Amino acid sequence: MKKKLITIISCLLAAVFGLGMFSGCELLETDNRRDMEQVVAEVNIGADVSSLNDMFATIFGSEYSLDADVSGALDDIVTTESISKRDLVAYFINYAYNYVSSQNMTYAQAFEQSVSDLVSRKIMVQYAMLYYLSEGEVVVDRDSLSTEVLNNLEDYGYEVVAGTDGIRVKSGLSVSGYLSVKNAEGLSGDAQTLAMLGYFMTDAEKNYAEYQVRLTINNAIDSYEESIISSESSDSSSSDSDRAAPTGANETDSNYYPQKDDKSLNYEVYTGSNYDADLGDYERLDGSTPITRRKAYNSFINSLNRNYLKDDSENPSDIYSLNYYTVELKAQYEQMMINKFADTLSLNMSNNEEQSNLESLYNLMLQTQTSSANSGTSSSFTTTMDSVSDSSFVLYSPSAGYGFVYNVLLPFNTMQSAYLSAIQSKSTTAEYYAERSKMAENILGEDQRSTWFNGAEDYSFDADEEGVDYYGKDGSALSSYLFFKDSYTKSGDGIDRYAGKYPYHGEVTPESDGTYTLVPEKISVKDFLNEFDGYLSYLDEDLSLTGSYDENFYTYGADDYISSSANFEYDYSKMVYYKGQVNGLEGTTAADLLEKGSASYTALSAFNDLMFAYSTDTGCLNTYLGYSIAAKGYSTTYVAEFEYAAQEALQDALTNGYPGRVYVVLTDYGWHVIYVSMVLKAGNVYENGFVYGERNTEGTFSYYFYQTLKSQVADSYTSDIQNRVIELLNNDSNVKTYPSRYADLASISA
Repeated sequence: MKKKLITIISCLLAAVFGLGMFSGCELLETDNRRDMEQVVAEVNIGADVSSLNDMFATIFGSEYSLDADVSGALDDIVTTESISKRDLVAYFINYAYNYVSSQNMTYAQAFEQSVSDLVSRKIMVQYAMLYYLSEGEVVVDRDSLSTEVLNNLEDYGYEVVAGTDGIRVKSGLSVSGYLSVKNAEGLSGDAQTLAMLGYFMTDAEKNYAEYQVRLTINNAIDSYEESIISSESSDSSSSDSDRAAPTGANETDSNYYPQKDDKSLNYEVYTGSNYDADLGDYERLDGSTPITRRKAYNSFINSLNRNYLKDDSENPSDIYSLNYYTVELKAQYEQMMINKFADTLSLNMSNNEEQSNLESLYNLMLQTQTSSANSGTSSSFTTTMDSVSDSSFVLYSPSAGYGFVYNVLLPFNTMQSAYLSAIQSKSTTAEYYAERSKMAENILGEDQRSTWFNGAEDYSFDADEEGVDYYGKDGSALSSYLFFKDSYTKSGDGIDRYAGKYPYHGEVTPESDGTYTLVPEKISVKDFLNEFDGYLSYLDEDLSLTGSYDENFYTYGADDYISSSANFEYDYSKMVYYKGQVNGLEGTTAADLLEKGSASYTALSAFNDLMFAYSTDTGCLNTYLGYSIAAKGYSTTYVAEFEYAAQEALQDALTNGYPGRVYVVLTDYGWHVIYVSMVLKAGNVYENGFVYGERNTEGTFSYYFYQTLKSQVADSYTSDIQNRVIELLNNDSNVKTYPSRYADLASISA
């Protein structure tokens, strides 16, 4: 449950800004600055102490009480927080315009809901601050943190709370420390709010919040600049035939932000005027110039003006000094505080969730699936298998030999297919099979990832320039170009089930216009298997591929393909060219098949990588474990040769007791390289069921099962708690609203 922080919706931001929706509205005050500074709501949950104490007792138990220092200084800690009209307008544009555009609210309803949202946010922030001050620390659920953070807790100054799933991310909180920050000389307004919230945040969290705001602004300016560049260029590209990218490509850790050596933020807003400055990790758009960027930035500033989010007195040359920037940063801080508290609530729930309850839920699910599988058909079971994912499980198999296979298709080319069609029309089926086998020797595949260079988006990067290691670096026909730089330079996780170290196979020449000239290397099916073997060994020296070819494959005659002339049955074993096995997977079980860093996970990820590189069967791309295959003896919807080979490969894997079986079979489409990713035994798929002690071992069945149940329960639990907090504390004593001050906004007609 790697929960991501809520961020500003930059695409909506740019779109709504472009409308200038408040521009020329006669209902607004002439003095925009004074109008935008009006207070539309005030929140102070310390005004109703009785409700506050009731709420803490409701969540944390009747015996819970606030620390004496907190109770004694409640009036100093919680002071009235104001929501300005500028806050309201910014919130509406960033988030709540969706109420009008997608939820069919009127503007009046949308602005009323926006005020309610902002009030609720203030209530939750104040409540969380009081709780953390009372506890003297911030402890969150470990699953709210990314793998990168969990693997480097000391670097972040975090520590494990023994005996729990909690991580202490901030300690030493005190009332005196908080008040000294809050009451620092010269602080007021939004600057004071940022300091107050910042007291509960780590430096990394502050940098992350700042990064999100700057990223959002850059994205908005990018949108304007893309239009400018497009209007000045006749160049166009289509993504209709672009090759699919792996699911999760270029996604970064939820806690990621670009860092300098001292871990400070390394990312700037590019305005066009700072073209010669160090922009950090920001990457200019293709075709961007200082002129196009300044035009785009001016459009962005004009949008702020049109929507009354910038005063005429403010200097637009310094984006970081604008009130708008501070408003957005404050919103990020507040949302991070709310998310942090939700992670604390999730931990509170998890600590109270007994092991026996989780095991009972597993047993109930197993019982249901057992009944369904035993009473259903083979087809219905493979349909169930198709839904397998990180959060959907097959716990029971009605018989042995069901499983999943990946498929790499190296196809006949157009001329070869035309020739075979002509042969098929004038020959018996057996004669056709004999001719097809002879033709297969001439099949040559090539790297299919050209559109990852020259498609709608350039995913490529030169690994040598980035200092990233890759397969085939020392003397091969492989290039130095890898893909999805963010996944392998910014993220510790990479891409799930995708190794990502196999470069483009061929020559790559960058051109001055930003495109690439590509000359792919042709490979035979034997070459492919050799590549797979080499890639396995590169990723893990204990992994290798061994097997044997049918040396008579290309010389079989028509009679060799007939197993029963009377029944028109054919010997599909003669269509299997190769049988092999990935060595090093012995001992792999269904429960630890996808454990990160394991041999089975590495082998599966390597084959998946090569599938994206070479296969023309796009239907298997981005499947979880490949195609679901019925056990031997049951029919499938696949062509007969493929069905035979896949089921035989699964039977071999079943006999071995682990995955990694590799078959090569020929069909009318070409060579199919089949990799057994998982085979199911009869009965319980996971021999030991849910193992509570393995719930934090990433990639195991118990980990995914725990995450799924926890996510479902935790989301419901934290949402319920937050709703109860807001319901109890949003009363006339704690909250004041001033509808007349935003009546002009509510009166806007669609």
